[in-house]
Amino acid sequence: MQDDDILFRSFKGIAFISIAPLIGLAASLWFTSDSTAYFLAHLGQIYFSIILFFLCGNIWSVRSIDNSKYKKQLTLIAFIPPSAAIIGALLSVYINPAWGIVFLLSAVYLARHLTLINSIISIFPNNYQDLINKISIILCICLMLIFTYWINPYTYPLAIYN
Repeated sequence: MQDDDILFRSFKGIAFISIAPLIGLAASLWFTSDSTAYFLAHLGQIYFSIILFFLCGNIWSVRSIDNSKYKKQLTLIAFIPPSAAIIGALLSVYINPAWGIVFLLSAVYLARHLTLINSIISIFPNNYQDLINKISIILCICLMLIFTYWINPYTYPLAIYN
């Protein structure tokens, strides 16, 4: 086994372990009582925001060791995840949680399709690119599940915010 394979397996394991709680929280919304699901949905958004702040730190650290042409762009990109987390939290507090989740979902989806971010990701080997794609799809699915909980017409948990 080559060292690159060990590094990728380690990176892949850390990535999946770090998003596993969000997957569990998003899935548990549909199997718990309404009063518990309300807190789990908020906890899912908080955990997702923590992931975004962690991503900011990772981008910032890559920026500091990278001597490529993307150093200035990485500085700007590093501020996207925490900005999205803060705006999503403000929308959740001041309007309702569905708006915060929709904003986070839109930010993740749109950021993944920016040309600059795709050009930076294309520097990585193909297996890392595939992993980044898989993780971003899983995160979007989790956010869609949380959003669907908030707009569920049968239980209508947003009634608390009216």
